[in-house]
Amino acid sequence: MASSASSRSASLHPSDWLTAAYRRFSNQGVESVRVEALARDLRVSKGSFYWHFHGRGELLDRMLSRWESDELAWIEAEDAATPAARWAQIVAKTAGPRRIRSEVALRGWARRDPRVALRVAVIERKKAALIASVLREVGFAPAAAEGWAEIVLMVCLGWLDRATRDRGFEAASRGLGEFLSDVLLAASSGGSALHS
Repeated sequence: MASSASSRSASLHPSDWLTAAYRRFSNQGVESVRVEALARDLRVSKGSFYWHFHGRGELLDRMLSRWESDELAWIEAEDAATPAARWAQIVAKTAGPRRIRSEVALRGWARRDPRVALRVAVIERKKAALIASVLREVGFAPAAAEGWAEIVLMVCLGWLDRATRDRGFEAASRGLGEFLSDVLLAASSGGSALHS
């Protein structure tokens, strides 16, 4: 039995530990990301963790860096040419059901760790800038576009928070993507009045 555990440990890569950590993080928050728990999840000894990471702090930093890289990859992508396609991409990336728990867990972590809060804030500013640029492309004045971009972010954060606190809300609601589309329609019908 020990030899199969040893061979499993030898076949693990840092990405295996990161994936297990991210799964645990998304489901139970940053406190649950412990070396012993991850080793149990991966069915290896915790000693194998230290072949890849100096400690839990490095693992957490790499988790956060991976999240940042993933977010920047779609925020800064130039593949969606039209404003409609870019808005659809924003909705898909923001409202995907698999993202809800990890996004809420991330913001819970940010509330407790100022370094995480700074990194999350940078990404949120980039998302707001992307949303504002789409709104400007469809005819919003710059100030109105920025104002509505902030509203879209607040709707996202509020929806994500409520969906994790209220089990019936997500099932009963139409979904975050539909809420975001409603916000865009509302903004389009009277958006320029927000910050004229």
